[in-house]
Amino acid sequence: MQIVVGSQNPVKLEATRQAFNLYFDDFEVIPVGVESGIHPFPMSQQETFTGALNRARKASTFHPLAAYAVGIESGLMVIDDHYFVQAFAAVMKNSTIGFGASVAFEVSSNFVAAIDPTTDKSKQTIDQLLKRSNLFQREGVVGVLTQNRLNRTQILRNTVICALPQFLQPQYFLS
Repeated sequence: MQIVVGSQNPVKLEATRQAFNLYFDDFEVIPVGVESGIHPFPMSQQETFTGALNRARKASTFHPLAAYAVGIESGLMVIDDHYFVQAFAAVMKNSTIGFGASVAFEVSSNFVAAIDPTTDKSKQTIDQLLKRSNLFQREGVVGVLTQNRLNRTQILRNTVICALPQFLQPQYFLS
């Protein structure tokens, strides 16, 4: 079985592999570099959700025979004067789409001020701010903030798991 992922980020690929490995024995994860169709740093839940959906849809067009297409996107959201990072996953099989959302963790307004949502160069700024390199392809901001008690792969794995019930228990999703 083939699972196409709308990303080449090793964390997103590993998270997808770990999630599907809980349910399936024989599969291959295929990375496809696609654009999310949103800002490089989404600044709302809606934009983040849309980015995950766009990635899954675009990935499915590259490998239409894949059993599943997965899109994962992380972004910022604001509640009152608090900033949170949250991820969404979209998993497609044929015309059915399942969605999952991650836990959210708070980041400081100083962190948010360092982000230019229109460019990927902010990743380097965040690396410098947190004294790390390639943070988004490793433990993630959450790894630094939780002293690696929770990392980006774990969060994204659980986000993908949360998008799978449509396919694992379809009897509960009758329309």
